[in-house]
Amino acid sequence: MKVGKYLNLICLIITLTLLINSVSGSDPKERIITNNGTPHETDASSQDLFELLFAEAKSFYVDGLVSAFYKDTSEAKYCFDRVFEIMAEISELDTLTLLQQDDFNRFYERVTSDFQNNFAYLSEDSGATSVAYICEEIFETVLDSVYIGHDTLIVLEDRPGHIPVVRSNRIDRIISYLTGRESRRFQIWLDNAGLYREHMLPILRQYNIPEEIFYLGLIESGFNANAYSYAHAAGPWQFIAGTGARYGLKRNWWVDERRDPIKSTHAAAKYLSKLYEEFNDWFLAMAAYNTGELRVWRAIRREGTRDYWKLRSLPLQTRNYVPTFMAGMIIAKNPEKYGMRSSPKETWQWEEVVVDRCYEFEDIARACSTTVDVIKFHNPELRRWMTPPNDNNYVLRVPVGTSAGLQEKLAKLPEPKDQKPEWITHRVKRGQTLNSIAKSYGTTVSALVAANNLRSRNQLRVGQTLMIPTTPYYASTRTSDTTVITHTVKRGETLSKIAENYNTSISKIRSLNNLYQDKIIPGQKLKIRQNTGAQSVPTTTPTGQKKIVHIVKKGDTLQKIAEKYNVSLSKIRSWNDIYGKKPIYPGQRIVIYKSAAG
Repeated sequence: MKVGKYLNLICLIITLTLLINSVSGSDPKERIITNNGTPHETDASSQDLFELLFAEAKSFYVDGLVSAFYKDTSEAKYCFDRVFEIMAEISELDTLTLLQQDDFNRFYERVTSDFQNNFAYLSEDSGATSVAYICEEIFETVLDSVYIGHDTLIVLEDRPGHIPVVRSNRIDRIISYLTGRESRRFQIWLDNAGLYREHMLPILRQYNIPEEIFYLGLIESGFNANAYSYAHAAGPWQFIAGTGARYGLKRNWWVDERRDPIKSTHAAAKYLSKLYEEFNDWFLAMAAYNTGELRVWRAIRREGTRDYWKLRSLPLQTRNYVPTFMAGMIIAKNPEKYGMRSSPKETWQWEEVVVDRCYEFEDIARACSTTVDVIKFHNPELRRWMTPPNDNNYVLRVPVGTSAGLQEKLAKLPEPKDQKPEWITHRVKRGQTLNSIAKSYGTTVSALVAANNLRSRNQLRVGQTLMIPTTPYYASTRTSDTTVITHTVKRGETLSKIAENYNTSISKIRSLNNLYQDKIIPGQKLKIRQNTGAQSVPTTTPTGQKKIVHIVKKGDTLQKIAEKYNVSLSKIRSWNDIYGKKPIYPGQRIVIYKSAAG
C-alpha cells in the first residue's frame, strides 16, 4: 500500500477513535449521584433523548467516513443521509440544555463543513442540493475572487407595491455567472418556475406580498419541491423544521409539509408578511428570511442604518442573498436578453381523492395506470412510499382524469403478501426503554423518535402504543441479521464479483479481511458477512428463474427498471435491499430474477 494512503488511514483511525471516545449516552445505563452522595444507576427510560440520538449520529458519521475512504459511494451517502436526518430530529427536541446545544452546534458545523468540503459529490446525481451548491459558489468563490470595484447601486424601476429593481457590479457579476458557467442548471430552474407560477402568485397576492417575491423560490430551491439543504431546510421555500412548524407546516415520520408547493407557499407568505411588518422594507425582510430577524436587527443597531445595501456586518451569505435574488429575477423577467430560453414547464395540475387507509405508491400507481414517480411528484410531502396509516381522511393528489372510481379500485386491493410491512405497532411494557425496544425490533432510537414524534425524555410510558419502522433503511445496522461465512477465491473471481454474489459491498469485504488493495488470488480465504434475513438477495439463482444484472444509467429510476423487465417494484426493492430513500446511482448493479421461460 502506498505510504500516502497508509498515512491517510492512520489519520482516519485516530480521528474515529477520538470521535467514538467522545460519544456520550451510548450506554443505556448511566451513573447518577443522589442528594446524599450515593451513586445509583438509571436506565435509558430516564436518559436524555439527546444523548441517545447524538450517539447514533456520531456512529453513522464514523461509518460514513470509513465507507468514503474505501470509495463505497452508496454506503457513504446512506450514512451521511442518516446523520443529517438524526440531527434534524435533535434540532426539534424541546429538552436540550445549553451544554447539549453547544455540543450539537459544534458537531453540526463539523459534519456540514466536512460534507461540503469533501463529500458534496454524494448528492450530485439527485439535483436536490444543486441550488445550495451554486449559491455557495456565488457567495464564497465567484464574488470573493473577482474585483467588483466601486459598486454603485442603480435603481431601474421602483413602483408602489413592487420590489424595486436595482443593478450593480455585484448583481451583474452574478448574472454573468448564472447565464454563463451555470446556464444549464439555471435554465432548469427557470423552466421549473412554470410548474408553480399560477399556483403561487395568487397565494402571494392573498397576503399582499409583491409578485416579485415569487422569484425567491428560484434561488432558494430552483422550484424543486424535493430540494434539501444540509442546514435541515427543505422544500421550494427552504423552511427549517422549527420555522415551518411556527407557520403551520407539519413534519413527522409520514409527511413533511415543507415540501408541499401549496402549503409551503402559504407559510412563506405568512412569514414574509410578518417580516415586512417588522422591518417595513422588503430588502431587510428578505435578509431576515435568510439569516433570521435578530441578526438583521443586530447589524442595524451596530451600524446605525436601515439600508440593506449599506450593512456590512451581516453574514457574507446574507450580504449576497438579495443581489442573487435580484440577478435571478432580472434574468427570469427577460431570459432571451441574457441568452436563456423562455420554455416554462406546463402548469402543475392534479385531482384529489380522499383515502381511508394506508396504500402503497405502487398500488396507487397501478390503479391510476401511471408510475410511482408520478404519484410521488404529485405528493412530495409524503416521506414514505405510502400514504399515512394513521390518517383515515388523507387527501391524495393523482393525475388529471384518474380520480373517478379510484376509491373503489383501491378498496378492492388485497394486502401485499410478498413484502415485509414498513411499520408495525408495539405496546410499551413496564421496564422497557427506547433502547431495548429499538434493539428488539432491529431498528434505531432515532427511527422510534421520528416515527412517534417524541420530543422529550418523559414521553415513553407503560401502555403507550409505538409505531415501529421495519424497513431495512432504518435498521440499527444493515447487517443485523447476518452470519459470517468463509469464501474460497476461485480463478477469475474479483472482489466486485464476490461482493455482488453475496449482496455485500467491496468495502465491507476489505474491512472484514484487512485488505487494502483489490488484488486477490485463487485459494485465498475471505470472510463474508452474509445477510440471512428475509430481504436478502439470493446467493444462487432460484430454480426456474434466470438472473439479470441491470447496470443503472443516468436518468434510471427503480420504477423505470421495474417496467422495463416487467417485474414489481416491491420485488426489486426486496432483491436489492433498496428501501426508503436509499438512492440508486449510475453504474450500480441491480439484480433481477425472471422466469427462465419468459
